[in-house]
Amino acid sequence: GFVQRCAQCDTSVSEDSLRRANKALDHIVQQGVRVLSERLYLHIRPFFERLVKRKWLSNTEPYEQIETLIKEYFKKYHRMDSPPYQLLVAEVHRRVVTEYLRSVMRGRIICTSMKMRKRMAGRLRDEGKQIKVLFKDLESPSSWLDSALSHISEIIQLEDVPSIQMEVGVLVREFPDVRKKHVSAILNIRGMTRQAERQEIINIVKDIESTDGGGSIRMSRDRALFAEVPVTSEVHCLNVGLSRIALTASSCFSSLRPRRPKARTPVQDNPDDGL
Repeated sequence: GFVQRCAQCDTSVSEDSLRRANKALDHIVQQGVRVLSERLYLHIRPFFERLVKRKWLSNTEPYEQIETLIKEYFKKYHRMDSPPYQLLVAEVHRRVVTEYLRSVMRGRIICTSMKMRKRMAGRLRDEGKQIKVLFKDLESPSSWLDSALSHISEIIQLEDVPSIQMEVGVLVREFPDVRKKHVSAILNIRGMTRQAERQEIINIVKDIESTDGGGSIRMSRDRALFAEVPVTSEVHCLNVGLSRIALTASSCFSSLRPRRPKARTPVQDNPDDGL
């Protein structure tokens, strides 16, 4: 605002000078947002490490701590002027959803029953709603982030393949940077082991990419989400687990199998052997 008033009062100020001044100020704002968001993240990072683990299914404390710290920090950040504040809250919103998805994609929980899938999906859905309400109250302009966790919770809870395919299709349409490895990791979490069913669902990503001609994938970084979410437990963990079970079963059967007695060679008595 000060730069604009200077330009209005002094006709000798060129457009180029005005542009360079605004560029310098934008750089200052971006650096300030980076520093403040990183400072906040350092305090909430330990609680992300506790998300999406077996204890997390019955313990709401990790997410509650994250939300409490964000609210405390934004009591101070609310004093900022609107344009920088909007950039800051949008960046924190994106970071929180990204780090939550990182916790999901680590695959530290594999559901072994329908009951467990429902519990897992319910926790994801509830905490996704809490994130949505939190950043709506903080006036975040990035509401497009809020549907990611709800779609993942549905993929985990749904039973029949066509319904799962439809939900995966919605997820990929809304977030074009979703890749097959992300969908595969979600199927791991829900405990889907049948390769034919997995492939039917994963092919939805490929079909949408080919239908769109890759156009929607070329998106701006401002709308990227899953591109920054690595899959750190790439799929075949289920196959490894099943292989271990098979090996264990094989060794058990081997131990139960009657052993053929070894042929004993006759030992001739020899008084010189000292036996």
